[in-house]
Amino acid sequence: MEFSGPTLFRIPSREVSQIFAWRDAPPADFAVIGDPIGHSRSPQMHRAAYAALGMSYRYVAIQVPVGEVREALDSLTVKGYRGVNVTVPHKSEALAWARAPDELTSRIGAANTLELATGRATNTDAPGFLKTLADLNVKAGASILIFGAGGSARALAAVLPTAGYRVSIWNRTHSRARNLADEFSLNFLAEPVLDADVLVNTTSVGLQGNELPLDWKQARGGSLAYDLVYGRTPFLDNAAEWGLRTVDGKPLLAAQGSLSFEWWLGIKPPPGVMLEAIR
Repeated sequence: MEFSGPTLFRIPSREVSQIFAWRDAPPADFAVIGDPIGHSRSPQMHRAAYAALGMSYRYVAIQVPVGEVREALDSLTVKGYRGVNVTVPHKSEALAWARAPDELTSRIGAANTLELATGRATNTDAPGFLKTLADLNVKAGASILIFGAGGSARALAAVLPTAGYRVSIWNRTHSRARNLADEFSLNFLAEPVLDADVLVNTTSVGLQGNELPLDWKQARGGSLAYDLVYGRTPFLDNAAEWGLRTVDGKPLLAAQGSLSFEWWLGIKPPPGVMLEAIR
């Protein structure tokens, strides 16, 4: 992907991998919090956008253990941080901390982008995913099967039906998938039948190199396998072996990051610069 504009700023690998405990958070403007957080590429992505626009903001990665989100966000607010991106497993706690979530974020039940001084909250995962579907030429009316029932699955469940997609859901814990299906008017599957135009893995099993119990012989040749984890995963490797198109989570990371950037700063990052920074 090409970007016509200032030279793309390359972040030194040492800086990209640096992680701070929230109590030791350095002076900065923006951050991503999670547990774990070492895999996140959000810092290099946002820094590349700042550099392309000649901005001097600082964006860092901060480790926040489960149960310490409220205390950590209060501390970062006092330290002068403007905004925070939130990744697993803290999106529900982030919403509970927020004082002014928007309607979609409240409906999803998870926030991934916060403005600390005002307590505003939004969720850019859902509209970011819709943007990637448009970029992949997946049109309204396509059938989409979601694997998982966590925060990311909720975000997709909240927006895909209203955007005209036909959505089914399967999860290893049937009760969670059934509850999500009932809440958002999805089709609940007791077994993961792979008869859909798009297969979306929202689970984190690929991070440990594990596999979902799927019968890939059922999959349609040429359909799309989409894993929200970025990088190669067993899910995508198996899909490719059976002739499916594949995409990992990097386009979604860039799309939701671009929306967060614009939500905080009122300006869009240059097209392509965020995705190029994490390829």
